[in-house]
Amino acid sequence: MRDAAPITYASYKVHGTEVKIGWDSDAVGAQLQTLCVYFGLAAASRESAQYPITLTWHAQDPPVTLSAEARPVAQHRGLQAWQTERELYLGDGSWLVRLDTAAGQGVGTFLTAPSALLTLRRDLFLYSLLLLLRRRGCYAAHAACVATEDSGCLIVADSSSGKSTLTLGLVEAGWHYLADDAVLLQSRGEQVEVFPLRQDLYLAPEATAMFPDARGQWQPCLLREDTKQRLDMQALYPTQIRDTCCPNLLVFPTIVDEPQSQLVPIGKAEALLRLIQQSALLAIDPREAPGHLDILARLVRQTKHYRLLAGQDLARDPRRIARLLEEVQQPAPCA
Repeated sequence: MRDAAPITYASYKVHGTEVKIGWDSDAVGAQLQTLCVYFGLAAASRESAQYPITLTWHAQDPPVTLSAEARPVAQHRGLQAWQTERELYLGDGSWLVRLDTAAGQGVGTFLTAPSALLTLRRDLFLYSLLLLLRRRGCYAAHAACVATEDSGCLIVADSSSGKSTLTLGLVEAGWHYLADDAVLLQSRGEQVEVFPLRQDLYLAPEATAMFPDARGQWQPCLLREDTKQRLDMQALYPTQIRDTCCPNLLVFPTIVDEPQSQLVPIGKAEALLRLIQQSALLAIDPREAPGHLDILARLVRQTKHYRLLAGQDLARDPRRIARLLEEVQQPAPCA
């Protein structure tokens, strides 16, 4: 039996939680380091004596097989999840990841023939990391987040629903920026606090023309397979960057073919359902679902919630969303 391939490690932090990422292939390592930058993981300045989370990816000497006791628990956009009494498995047909969330450890194995391209899907990496973070009280939400001096707003919707466009419109109207696509939720006393997961903003190339102030600032996506354009928000809006807020507004946008946009109040039950629909990780690892549901329910209780029927006026000038939100703003619960 040959010796296992050596593992190279890199250290990161996710809002104070130390994470160690490892790999045994230069090709996979390059992808992992790009994904860490893409999702906003901060490189640690020094190694820690103990890492709450370790996630290692093996391409040369596979250490993971699916347990015979594993039962399927979820499928989501090409990913499948299995569960045993202690462990959780995620797979996409090319990779299989075994997660021990209690220990904070994950190990991934490349399953395809050695001649195949070693491609690591961004969502498999992200879900593996987020499932390990969730055990530490860090819960993910598919949402953009902006804030004023005394309030915060989460914009929650499917991809291609205008989250990033509305977010940049609010920043150009003077709001502070946290994230345009994914956030982490944590408890702060009786309230729910939001942290950004990825701080660069991404837009489809045709949408960048709506923001002449950012002309010349757009860059290619860090991931070669993605055609969206990237905007370094910290470089362009250095005085408008925030790293946390306690939101008091939830906005669920839908694009409509109407001349004027409007905010329509919705009840707590509908708001919670819409949050759950944008929290795919709730369906994976049912043991952690109660905690995830609880923090979403608390988020709903501390906020006002609205459907945004985004009409032609916002399509022409996304900054107009600021006028609509001014009418429903209130002081943030932990301001």
